[in-house]
Amino acid sequence: MLSDLVQAGVICLTIGGLSYLGALGITHLIEQGVVKGDAADRLDARFSALNALSRKFQDRRTKLLPRMAKLDAELKSARRRNYMVVKRLADIEDTRDTLVRVLGEEDAFLRAERVPRKFMAAVINRLVQRAVLEQKEVPGLSKAWSRTQYVYAWALTIGDAKALIESYYPSSNGFHIVEIREPDEDGLAGFGDMDGALEQA
Repeated sequence: MLSDLVQAGVICLTIGGLSYLGALGITHLIEQGVVKGDAADRLDARFSALNALSRKFQDRRTKLLPRMAKLDAELKSARRRNYMVVKRLADIEDTRDTLVRVLGEEDAFLRAERVPRKFMAAVINRLVQRAVLEQKEVPGLSKAWSRTQYVYAWALTIGDAKALIESYYPSSNGFHIVEIREPDEDGLAGFGDMDGALEQA
C-alpha cells in the first residue's frame, strides 16, 4: 500500500515537472516571437525611413539637374570668352613691338581736294622663305621677310596703295602682298591669324 502511494507521488511529481518545463518552454518561445516581431517592425520602419530619404534625394537631384546644366553651359561659355580674351591680348602683345613700314604719308596730305586713306598690307618674300627652308640667305634681305611684315600705305584707293607698295617691294624681288585692307581700330590685331596660313603656303 505504501509503495503504491510512493509510486503515485513520483508519477504526480514527474507529470508536474514535465508540465512546468513545457509551460516554461512555451512561454520562452512566445517571448522570443514577440521580441523578433518588434525587431522586424523596427527594421521595417528603418527601411521605410531610408526609402523616404532616398526619394527626397532623387527629387532634389531632379530639381537641380536643369540648374546644373545651365551652370555648366555658362561655365563653358565663360571659358570660351576667357580663351578669346587671352588670345586677343597675346595677339596685341605680339604685334605691339612689330615693325610697321609706312609709305606715302609725306605726300598724302599735299592734295587738299581729296582726303587720303590709310591702307595696311601684309607682305612676305617668297625667296627669303625658300632660303630659310634651305638654311640659306638672300643677300640684302633680312630673314624676317620669311614671315609676315606689315606696311602702311597712304593712298586715295586700294589700287593706288597696292601700286605704291609694289613700287617699293616689287614681285620681281620675291615680294608678295598677301592681304591689303583698311585696318580697324585694333590695327595689327586683325592680321593675327595670318602667319599660320603663310607657313602652310
